[in-house]
Amino acid sequence: MTAGNDIRLDPVDVDILAKALDNVAAEMGTVMMRASGSPAIAEAVDFSTFIADAEGDIISYAGYITMYLGAARQAVRHILATYPRSEIRAGDMFLCNDPFTTGNAHAVDVGVVRPIFIGGELMAWCWAEAHVNDFGGFAPGGMNPIATEAYGEALRLPGVKIVDQGRPVEDVWRIIETNIRVPELVLNDIRCFIAACHRCDERLQALIGRYGTGAFRTYVEAAKDLAEQAVRRRIADLPDGTYTAEEFAEHNGHTDELYPVRCTLTVTGDALRFDLTDSAPQTDGFINVSAATTLGAVVSPLLITLLPDLPINQGTLRPIEVVTKPGTICDARMPAPMGAGHIETGFRIGKLVTRLLADLQAGSDNAFVREHVMAPWQDSWSASFFYAPDEDGRLVPFPDMNGGGSGAGAQAVADGMDVSGVLAQPQNSIPDIEINELVYPVLYLWRRLNPNSGGPGRTRGGAGIDLAFTPWYTPGGQEHVMAACWQVPPSGVFGGYPGSTSGSALVSGARADEALAQGRIPRAIGDLAAPATPLQGKQFGLTVGAGDVVVLRVGGGGGHGDPIERDPARVAADVRSGVVTVEAARVSYGVVLDDTGRPDPAATSAERERIRRERRSWAREDGLAVRRSAAHERLAERGQWCQARPGVQLVEYADPGTGALVRADVVVRTGDR
Repeated sequence: MTAGNDIRLDPVDVDILAKALDNVAAEMGTVMMRASGSPAIAEAVDFSTFIADAEGDIISYAGYITMYLGAARQAVRHILATYPRSEIRAGDMFLCNDPFTTGNAHAVDVGVVRPIFIGGELMAWCWAEAHVNDFGGFAPGGMNPIATEAYGEALRLPGVKIVDQGRPVEDVWRIIETNIRVPELVLNDIRCFIAACHRCDERLQALIGRYGTGAFRTYVEAAKDLAEQAVRRRIADLPDGTYTAEEFAEHNGHTDELYPVRCTLTVTGDALRFDLTDSAPQTDGFINVSAATTLGAVVSPLLITLLPDLPINQGTLRPIEVVTKPGTICDARMPAPMGAGHIETGFRIGKLVTRLLADLQAGSDNAFVREHVMAPWQDSWSASFFYAPDEDGRLVPFPDMNGGGSGAGAQAVADGMDVSGVLAQPQNSIPDIEINELVYPVLYLWRRLNPNSGGPGRTRGGAGIDLAFTPWYTPGGQEHVMAACWQVPPSGVFGGYPGSTSGSALVSGARADEALAQGRIPRAIGDLAAPATPLQGKQFGLTVGAGDVVVLRVGGGGGHGDPIERDPARVAADVRSGVVTVEAARVSYGVVLDDTGRPDPAATSAERERIRRERRSWAREDGLAVRRSAAHERLAERGQWCQARPGVQLVEYADPGTGALVRADVVVRTGDR
């Protein structure tokens, strides 16, 4: 294999260089985790890193948050379009957090972009980005549920120089310091991004020095071409056709409505086209996303389910076209607020694509493709922000990253992972409780698995978490919450049931501080001195005093396959681990346990036959037995939870002869449909 400039190419050598670049991008993340003092970075791994070529095309993307690959590429391209090449010099650093120009998911995701020069020639770019504790604006923590325009959100910087040829641009640093609530913490995080970019520069200087600039460029282009070829071969294993589906973003922060996200997927030979132009118009609430974020939201399920063994670079993206319409919630324009768009509309796009891929992959002749079928994840970051003075009297925004502890969708060959995080954040984590308690004025009362939250199925959806905290060493403060998956649960596939949705509650007058002073540790809401008040999907400025308790229950992923086909021994194991209750084992799985917790074979066989008989009695539609129910009521029968909303139904389809469950679809009926 020979390339231009008489450079012979060995695919093994190309792969070695590609893996070396991946290691450099991953090492940038390690530097950030070790240098940052923020639990969001060091504990929750809420960051991303990548390397681009001189023109901004991706040559390596570390798999920390795959959703941000569009934003990373857009940041470099915006800088190239904004600054003359003569003003982009070695040692420069650019600060990016503007959804409208540099493509960031929201303004609290702050990134540093650095050009990398070899012998005076621009050879590459790198990016280090993370969620910071605050970046100014009306809402502590930078995510404002009641914003009606971008000007009510955090400070935005559209790729401005923060370091000029190695010298900090002090005016920019002072602007940031003046506008944010916790400048020491956030400025240190920005320094850790700079340190990560320094490390990338050092590693690339050495790497390119070994290969030479000509060979480096040639190998990088070859890696893109090889990735493209592999992706096209994989896409060719899918059945051609046009497929449509829809999901719904919920509650834009101040209006409790549903906003449709519609996608038409066209498979033509070895190419995919995702058309989201029929999605809802952008709204005056903070659930909108940029086109760059939409690209990452579409590509993430592809990388996880269809292309899990393939590299991530510009070649990976060439066979994939994502079409959006300016002015919609998938391609918002000024002045639309975007504070939570990536965890609202963005994750809904991910669920939508996961559903479309499940049907396509199941119809493939390629066993590898079929085995990687997956149900939608919960894909909901149930954000919680507590703002209160700490023991030294300093007001501190507390972004509780435990809200990322949702459940994964079930796979064709395995259960979904419990407390997996979201699909678009493969290396996501949740902080140690002790770290949060050290840094913020809170004390946790419990954190455990949320029983029955994973969708029942032959393989079970992963469970989310159930947690509660109380103000600690503080007189109290304000709380705002955001549940992105509150009323419309994540669907199961091929007969699997949806997972539970997520929600919060506030226990005012709980007197948890008094109980603890008396040596009693509250372990459930019933142990508190007052009942819990359920909160809306989004609420801002709640008063939380000393002894009050904030409760968060995070939902799980969808199930895969008919639940009554699940091995009874696995159901019994789920009950022992607290993931499924005894009653849900019977109702959802048809498994009856004896007094020792083991499956009773005769009673289980009889119960499963009763369930099949009931299904066969359902009304007939198009040759199938069908039952339509309000989603929240039907899930409640299984010990699951979903916030009630008119028009959100669970429609179950069974084979009228065998009683096997074929599908259990979440269907939304809105006023115009």
